[in-house]
Amino acid sequence: MTTNARPRFRRAALACAAAALLSALSGPRAARASTGDGAYGRLDGDLDLSIGLAGGVLLGQKRPVASVDARVRYFESAGFVVQYEETDALAKATAPGDYKRGFLAAVELRPLFPIRFLKAKESGHAFPDLVLDSLGLEVGAWWSAVEGPSTQRPGLHLGLGLELPLAARASGPWLRVGGALRWSAPRLDGQSDPGTRVALLTLGLAWHGMVGAHVVDAGDRRVE
Repeated sequence: MTTNARPRFRRAALACAAAALLSALSGPRAARASTGDGAYGRLDGDLDLSIGLAGGVLLGQKRPVASVDARVRYFESAGFVVQYEETDALAKATAPGDYKRGFLAAVELRPLFPIRFLKAKESGHAFPDLVLDSLGLEVGAWWSAVEGPSTQRPGLHLGLGLELPLAARASGPWLRVGGALRWSAPRLDGQSDPGTRVALLTLGLAWHGMVGAHVVDAGDRRVE
């Protein structure tokens, strides 16, 4: 090998070694980036359909409550909730104003996911991102039945919920923690009789499934 060829050979060898080192270092990072995309399956469809079962306690009356709910959310940002809950089957109401059962229809808002995702503020770790983005506020109408005379007019429901993914993906089982305050129609009219305000805490299990319904444009098709 000539004298001039040796420096060129050494430089080429060093360049190859540096490229191999960079490839080795960037490999795991690229793998993490491919799995930690910030969506975690939430863009597999435009609708998230879920059904859940929960149990809890009425804070004022110290009575158990069980509930079943169904939810639909558009791109994990806004949706609707319907829920039925029962206390009388678990512990019979005895005092006037004891809450027996109720039904609610509400709007649910989850603003953190679209805000964080569009601004690339996701951490790349599925569990904390999904938990934080699941924080949701519910506002809606609440129909209640209490021991003694009750009204058929709806009251006001305010709820706050947080979910923990058990599979670190949008689809699958989630653990849900929630709290709510409800005011019956008499309470909104200024009355303060027992049962006109209900506060409760719940813990439940929900199943989520992403569906491509093309709500905005029915002609949308996924690009392969």
